[in-house]
Amino acid sequence: MAKKMKGSVQDIVEIDVTKDGDVCNQEELNSLYKQPYFCSARKAVGLDKLYILHIDCHWKSNQLAAALSNNSIHLTTTDTLDKISTFIVHEQHIIDIHFNPVDPNFLFTASSDGTIRVWDIRNTHQGCVQEFKDDSDQGIKPFSSFDINCDGTLLCGGTEKVKNDSYLFVWDTRSPKVLTSYSDFHEDDISHVQFHHTSPKMLASCSTDCLINVYDFNQTEEDVLQFCMNTETTCERLQWLNYKKTIKQEIKQESISVITNTENVQIWDVEEASPRYSFTREQISEALKRKNAETCFAIRCFQRGEEKDPLLLAGSSTPNRGCLRMLTMRDGKLEPYAILYDKKGGNSQLIRGAVFNQANGQVVSGGEDGIINVWMPGEDKPVTNDSTRKIKTEFSKKKVVSPSKKPY
Repeated sequence: MAKKMKGSVQDIVEIDVTKDGDVCNQEELNSLYKQPYFCSARKAVGLDKLYILHIDCHWKSNQLAAALSNNSIHLTTTDTLDKISTFIVHEQHIIDIHFNPVDPNFLFTASSDGTIRVWDIRNTHQGCVQEFKDDSDQGIKPFSSFDINCDGTLLCGGTEKVKNDSYLFVWDTRSPKVLTSYSDFHEDDISHVQFHHTSPKMLASCSTDCLINVYDFNQTEEDVLQFCMNTETTCERLQWLNYKKTIKQEIKQESISVITNTENVQIWDVEEASPRYSFTREQISEALKRKNAETCFAIRCFQRGEEKDPLLLAGSSTPNRGCLRMLTMRDGKLEPYAILYDKKGGNSQLIRGAVFNQANGQVVSGGEDGIINVWMPGEDKPVTNDSTRKIKTEFSKKKVVSPSKKPY
């Protein structure tokens, strides 16, 4: 029996995990997944049973931040995971974290307590150096997602549904005063917001109301909403992508991927406001070469670069038989790309956060066992010493009892 967990709701799903696994042997898997990856570093965030909820990295400054289930931030290096510091940032659940893209000394954290806080990680003892929130007198608006734009000038927070409205708040990062707010673009919780990676005034949002919206803050308030796309299913997470169109000639198309609550992945053409491709959970399971689709989950979509196909990070959470793999999304097809295998701990932890370094292909992931893994492209090398507790997910020695569903 496996528990499907999301927030405070638990759905009981009957799954015979003894029948799960790969549909082919390891030799066949290696022939399909041609890009080798190895685990270059692996560490636990502490001795307590802490979840890793979110991860962000500033690659150039070699800094990694992990948001933990005790409302704290765990700072390390991105390569060897050497600890820098740990500090409490909120009184309630952390919903996301982001480094300032132009100044990695500042880390933004947001919470369901209705605040977005800025921390100078050189001196966290002084407390937060800036706080953003709804500055009206209409009560707390619990944030469900937030992002900072590529030049560090704009901040946007999306909220849960409060009474009859869901809010998008926008700030100039130099001032805690709300620059503008919108309450009529979504009808339910705003599950994810993300600024465009190169256009600082472009933002996309998705919601449990099934909509993906694209905004241009260069426009007037009446024209700020540029596109609205109906996925016809609850949206959990989106990602801006540059997708190549290969019919007759190569044309770079602006696209957005969205992971749905049913573990499907949709790719939408932004300018046409129309779907391009859709991958079902069963198709993802088939591409992963897994027997049981019910234990397979889409985790993240990654943009690899201007001339490369995007990647889908996906996995299976079956205890003692889990996997973590990357697939390419090419012309409406999913193709095997790389296997991420942790020889010491297996792949039994449920992944909550993952980031990708376009410069060198590095992947960092973390999850519910409190383990951070660094994955590097290339042949296998020895893993750095794990200086923390004996990990219960060491599948060759101990039995693992873990839910087969995550809120990735």
